[in-house]
This record gives sequence, C-alpha cells and structure tokens, in this order.
Amino acid sequence: MDNSMAPLQELLTDMVVPTQRANMNINPEHITMLTGSKSKKQLSRKRVKGKSSTLTRREYASLGLHTLPTRQMLYEEALPLHRLWKGYMREHLGLREGDTVPAVHEPGYDAFSKLLVKTDLHGAILRVVESKCATLVGLTGIVVLDTKNMLKLLGKDHRIRSVPKTECVFGMHFGNMEFTIFGKHLALRPAERSVKKIKNFIEPFELE
Repeated sequence: MDNSMAPLQELLTDMVVPTQRANMNINPEHITMLTGSKSKKQLSRKRVKGKSSTLTRREYASLGLHTLPTRQMLYEEALPLHRLWKGYMREHLGLREGDTVPAVHEPGYDAFSKLLVKTDLHGAILRVVESKCATLVGLTGIVVLDTKNMLKLLGKDHRIRSVPKTECVFGMHFGNMEFTIFGKHLALRPAERSVKKIKNFIEPFELE
C-alpha cells in the first residue's frame, strides 16, 4: 500500500474493536476514495459517455422516417384509420348519439372547445376552407401525418399533399356537427398539443 495511506489505515484500524482487528481486510481502492483521489482501476470503471441512442431530427429526415410516399397509398387503405378515429373522438369528447355542439353561451362550451383543440387528428377527414394559398382551398383528405407545422392529407385521388397549418383554416365534420379549426392554433405536435394549456381556439357550430 502507498505510504501516504498509512495514517488513514491506522485511523481505520483504531476504529475497529480490538478483538476484530485481525479479521480486517482494508481495500486500498476504498481508501483512495476517502482521500478524494481515484486509482487507475477506478477510473477505468467510469462509464464512457457514448453517443445518444435517440435520433436527431436530421437523422430522422435522412432515414425518411417522417416521409410518406405521395402515390403509393390508396384512399381506401386509410378508411379503417378514419373509422378508428371516429371511435376515438366519441370517447375523447364524451359524445353520445344525438349530442350537439354546446352553444358559445352554454357552460360546457369552454371545456368542449379545449378538448377539441387537443384532439389527435390522425385519421380525421379535413377540408381546407380558407388559405393564403388559393390552390389549397377545397382540398379534402384523411390526415395520415400530423407534424408541428404540416398536415399530410390523403385525397380520394390517392395522392398525399402537404398542407401548412398556419396558412389555413380547416373544416371538420363529425356526426351531426361541423367544426371550424384555425390551423395556426394547431402548430404543435399532437403529443405536445394534448398536454398544453390552451385558450379557446375553436369556433364550432351545428349543421343545419
């Protein structure tokens, strides 16, 4: 053992009952830890910080994980997703057969509109009712991908089109209800939108 450790070894020995000192087995590595220094062996045990297993956004893009084929998906193939979404909507909004949208002056309007903004849109059928880009107006499709700033809509012509959220106002039909959704207030990822504290961004109205 290093001579510099001798005083510490003596101190530790004195702390043990005399009858048990013969059975002592002092680990030099533990002594070096008490003095604030580490042996080479201890340093070798230190975990070497490796590369994170989480992919970066650039790696996601390079692997094409957020990219959908524009002509290899059929509209009919997305209809089961839409049916699942309708079941999710009934549960998420707590709707029953014949329910209508609460009027703005009714007590339930505030809670209902907040729930609606937090809705996951994957599987919803949306149409663009207003847009700064005139060519997008009237575009309708099933949402197959909802990112922070874009919605990917699969149309009946089996083409996927990218629609910027902040540039558009969307219409959504569910049961006997019709909703107007301002895209600028959806500019969050679905997981973030579901937990974010939000104000009333939805103007729902009943179908006549």
